[in-house]
Amino acid sequence: MNIKMLKAAVTGLILSTSSFANAGLVDLNAWTATSGGTWNVDGSGTSVLQTTNGDPTYFLSDSNYINTKFDGTFGVETSGDDDFIGFAFGYSNSNDFLLFDWKQGNQSHTGYAPSGFTLSKISGASVNYWDHSGSDIVVLASDYVGNNGWADNTVYDFSLDFTTTGIKIDIDGANIFDVSGSFNTGKFGFYNYSQSQVRYTGFTEEVSPSAIPEPSTLAIFALGIMGLATRRFKKKS
Repeated sequence: MNIKMLKAAVTGLILSTSSFANAGLVDLNAWTATSGGTWNVDGSGTSVLQTTNGDPTYFLSDSNYINTKFDGTFGVETSGDDDFIGFAFGYSNSNDFLLFDWKQGNQSHTGYAPSGFTLSKISGASVNYWDHSGSDIVVLASDYVGNNGWADNTVYDFSLDFTTTGIKIDIDGANIFDVSGSFNTGKFGFYNYSQSQVRYTGFTEEVSPSAIPEPSTLAIFALGIMGLATRRFKKKS
């Protein structure tokens, strides 16, 4: 490979890495619903409304994801209930996944559920999803301080940055959780429990910013390769 060809290849590598982070709109028509809910995808394939007030239910992607950032909006289109909405990710099966849920109001049912946010790791079937108890659930983070339940008829911006080493969740630009750990790939999806009329819209997925080499780092690496190649080329000539 001559120097011109090498420079062209390195330039292409930098450009392709820069474009690799572009967000793609998620096609919800390819997703699968579990039991317990009724998930209705609109004609555009970019919005889904869940209309059943029942057991925990999920609407899951057709692909596995890790080192990925998701963005979209969600909210409850009724004032008739106050239970759980949220997201599942790293979903391998019903006994192995991560769960982020958001409760509107304090309530006793099969235990006590405070309003607010909970991030949990599910590792089996022995789980009480209402009060986040049981031998197969570990609460990784929670925030029940103040009046931080979701509001009726309100649309929220949601962002999840999910990597092998961390989980970062933002709502309306405010950080909710930033948790470090060791995490595995799995499906991404939406979650409702005892809550109907929940809509998720316009979700995109892209490579996590933390998983993309910094341009300066990539440039230094590229210059090093070209410099080494130039030296060898000069020696041969």
